[in-house]
Amino acid sequence: MAYLVLARKYRPMTLAGLVGQEHIARALTNALAMNRIPHALLFCGARGTGKTSTARIVAKMLNCAEGPTDKPCGICHACKEISASACVDVQELDAASNRGIDEIRILREGVNYFPSRDRFKIYIIDEAHMLTEQAANALLKTLEEPPEHVVFILATTDPQKLPVTIRSRCQRYDFRRVKAQDAVDSLAAICKSEGVAADPEALFLVAREGDGSMRDSLSVLDQVIAFGGDKLQADMVAGLLGVADRGRTHQLLGALVQRDSVQAIEALTAAHDHGLDLRTMARNLALDARDLLVVRLAGQAARQLVDRSDSEIEALRQLGQTATNGDLERIAHVLLELAEQVAKARHTKLAMELGLVRLCRAPALVDVAELAARVETLLASGARLGGGRGGAAPASSAAPMGGQGGGQRPAGGPSYGGRTEAPRAAPPSLTASANPALRHGPSPSPPAGTAAAPLRPAEFAARADAPLAAASLGDRDLVALQKVLDTDLKRPSEAQLLAQAVVMSCQNGALRLGVPNDFWLSQANPEAVGWITQALQRSRGGAWQVSFGVDARARSDSAAAQTQRSRHNERQVTEQQLRSDPAVQAVLAVFGGEVTGVLLDGEQNS
Repeated sequence: MAYLVLARKYRPMTLAGLVGQEHIARALTNALAMNRIPHALLFCGARGTGKTSTARIVAKMLNCAEGPTDKPCGICHACKEISASACVDVQELDAASNRGIDEIRILREGVNYFPSRDRFKIYIIDEAHMLTEQAANALLKTLEEPPEHVVFILATTDPQKLPVTIRSRCQRYDFRRVKAQDAVDSLAAICKSEGVAADPEALFLVAREGDGSMRDSLSVLDQVIAFGGDKLQADMVAGLLGVADRGRTHQLLGALVQRDSVQAIEALTAAHDHGLDLRTMARNLALDARDLLVVRLAGQAARQLVDRSDSEIEALRQLGQTATNGDLERIAHVLLELAEQVAKARHTKLAMELGLVRLCRAPALVDVAELAARVETLLASGARLGGGRGGAAPASSAAPMGGQGGGQRPAGGPSYGGRTEAPRAAPPSLTASANPALRHGPSPSPPAGTAAAPLRPAEFAARADAPLAAASLGDRDLVALQKVLDTDLKRPSEAQLLAQAVVMSCQNGALRLGVPNDFWLSQANPEAVGWITQALQRSRGGAWQVSFGVDARARSDSAAAQTQRSRHNERQVTEQQLRSDPAVQAVLAVFGGEVTGVLLDGEQNS
């Protein structure tokens, strides 16, 4: 009798024999127990995961002489014929070679005939996504409403290529890739049945080469048994398959974690001299680095995330103890890129050596929190920004008006480079409904802590006969007026307008202010003029008439212009101090940066 390969000899005959598809087995068992087997099933999944085998098992479940049952006997005529693909009532159609509309027409004609012997007539369409568009459309009506004695089972590795009209008429089951540990357990049982003594590490290499496919794993096992006889060792299997065993990749990963470039090159050379395929080794090394990172991050949950034995997970956990998460992440990322480069390189060994040396010589990654702590330590050691060892830093200009009025800033605000600034409180809401003063006119002396309301234009006209103020104002007096607006009346926008202005003329209570351009002139609306007039009355007394115009002198002599020049000078002085400060130089050395500019208090980076 001709030899039967392991993939066919050990094809699962019952749902219990499926490897890694427990969810499929449970769903079909319950459906049969509840008599809810649908008339159309769609089995999806990667190659070698058991789709066609499950389709035959379902056919035996429905047509077994002892059934319908979830445990077909396997000895009746129906079970034997279905297992041998010789049952008249179970037809298997390979859609890869029979994909046209003519084959579907023949199928549709046969659907109307009752089974010759069994309970159901079952059509298994393998590689269903290969059907042409015309063939799929011809199958639609029959697939949606077949006779009661017909069941369709479609199997495909690419369900997205199936028309949505086909998918919507089927009950879908997704087959998962077989985990390496599940494959190893099944391979060990098969080796025991075949009388082969296999090293668990060797079976892991076989399962990993199968890449989630049980059929591929069995094919590889057939090959290594033919090579190694009745005893399989890890090194022998690795040499046959041209892959690196776990010991070699573990040694190479250890060299990368320890940043030992010499040891890494020695391990790579030993693997190359042993005859291992470096392209496959680079790919496996990237996968092992991924497992190392996951074991480090997941802790006790790594068993569910890493497809390895418990001893291997523990070895990875010990290997990753000396590295940081950032280092392991970088190793995995660079090895993935290296595997792609080696796959295309003409000189694979040279490409791998350069990549491994680059990894070993890369500077250690430092956590941001650790960097911040180091900077704080440097600053706390006595190197204060803006201050010095052996003397105070040069003070900046105290008054933004160049010595005109209000020369000192209030204490208590943040300081930087020798300058202090007091914080401002948020202005309260001033509305006509909330403040009676807006309806009855301002109080001559409002209570402490309350903001006075501005006079309406009609109220100014009603008081036109009041005596005009005799005081004369200059540019320097506008600083005190800004403080009244900002601090007492809580009107920062009007204070900002006044900061842009200079005095054009002031005679007999008629004050004309000049602003630098038309934009600021548009901000001098009646409400703003009313608030400025209110501030004048509170600080100077008497009646005032305020008007605005455009004056080019405001571009250089206003409080805002002088403050801008003062901050520019202060920025230059501070930047010079920063560039020569030892503490800043130490911080730059830690981060590897440079001073490109200075932001003073209240400024934002643009």
